[in-house]
This record gives sequence, C-alpha cells and structure tokens, in this order.
Amino acid sequence: MGVYKKFYHEVKDNFDLIRYLTVFDLKTNVSRTYLGFLWWILDPLLYMSIFYILVHVILGRGGPDYPIILFTALIPLKWTTSCLVDGTSSISGKGRIIKQIYVPKIVFIIVRLLVNTVKFSISSVVLVLFLYFYGVEVGITYLYFPLIILVQAFVIFPFMILFAHLGIYIKDVKNMMQYIARILMYISPVLFTLDTVPKHLVDYFYINPLTTFIESYRNILIHGDAPLWTPMFLIVVFSVILLNVSLHLLFKYENQYAKVM
Repeated sequence: MGVYKKFYHEVKDNFDLIRYLTVFDLKTNVSRTYLGFLWWILDPLLYMSIFYILVHVILGRGGPDYPIILFTALIPLKWTTSCLVDGTSSISGKGRIIKQIYVPKIVFIIVRLLVNTVKFSISSVVLVLFLYFYGVEVGITYLYFPLIILVQAFVIFPFMILFAHLGIYIKDVKNMMQYIARILMYISPVLFTLDTVPKHLVDYFYINPLTTFIESYRNILIHGDAPLWTPMFLIVVFSVILLNVSLHLLFKYENQYAKVM
C-alpha cells in the first residue's frame, strides 16, 4: 500500500500544479487554431463522418441505426487511444523541464489524462445531442454515464503510467502506440456490433477491456439497459493490480529518467 500512499500525497501536494498545467494545455490547444474551441465540437463530428461514409455509404454495411451505433463506440475509442498515445510521451516529452527542476513524474501523466478527458466530455455532450436529434429517447440509464467514464478513466490510468515508463527506455514505444491504437479499433466492436460476430468468438472480444465499455455505453445510451457490471468489476480488479505495478515502476525509477533522457 506504500505506493498508493505516495501517490495520494504527490497528487495532494501538487494539486495546484496539476490544475494549472491542465488549464494551460487546454488554453494552448485553443489558441493554436483559428476555430479554437469549436474544433473540440467539430472533431468528433468529422471523425464519425469519415467512418460513416466509408463503412455505411461506400461499403454499404450497417443498418438504419448505424450512425448511433458507430458514434457511441468511436468517441470512447478516440478518448482511450488519445490517452494512451499522449501518455507514452507525457514524461519523455518533458525532458528539458525534468533536467532543470524536480517535478513528480506522475503529474505529467495525470495532466494528459485530464486534458483528454475534458475533450472527451465535450465530445460526450455532442454525442448525447446527436442521439437526441436522431430520435433516441433520453432515459434514466443516462445517469450511469458519468460513472462509466470514471471507471474507464481509472482503467486507462495504469496503462498510461506503464507506457510512460516504457517510453523513457524504449524510444520505439511512441511509434508503436500509433499501430496499437489502430489495432484497438479492429479488435473492439466499433464498426460492428457483437450480435454480428459468430457466437464462439464473442467471448474473445471481452479479453479487450474496451469491449466492455463500448457495450456498456451502447446499453445505457441506446438500449436503456444497465452497464455490464460483472465484466467491469473484473476489469477494475485487474486495473488495481496493474496500477500497483505501474506506480511501483514509476516511483522506483523516476529519479533516473533525467539521466536516461
């Protein structure tokens, strides 16, 4: 439990720094483009439109509800991949700062998670509005939405720490993450639903944690059903173990990062 205690104190002692860096990063992203904040709204719409035109219009796949099936999966997928890719370089990309002054390395990882989560939250608002105008009835199950987001963020976090640590010592990890992000799309029920998959293969898809979250989002937002509590609980248990391992690696080697970089 020592790593969790250290994690708690580092977050508590650097809370203001985390908040400042998160706000600064968001403001910087807005100031670098002409459309600014509007890009955070247009981005998920354009992202969905590309896949909708490719799969539904050109290839003729999917049914009448395919846009909402696609959108409810693409938004969580984009959040996940963005966190993992950014997390990989969250420490290695701060080499100049790390060599000049001591900053707990966990700070940089948390900032990347928060920045991407803010963008995801805005995309989620766009998603809910899209579902409403598409004719999907807003139900009581929508209240599960923030809870699933918190659980998914908790699951993503230890992976970000692990990849951030590996990114210091293995420079190719950052390049590999681009391919891993693409693979995640094809091994997750993003462009399709699990009822179109042969029954003997469905269980294999649940080895990928993202499958549970995508199906849970679709359940609460489209079908009015509960999230997949049992698979989600098992994923959380695994994430607790992985978080312990990842934090242990980070705290053990973080003082060596400046020398390696």
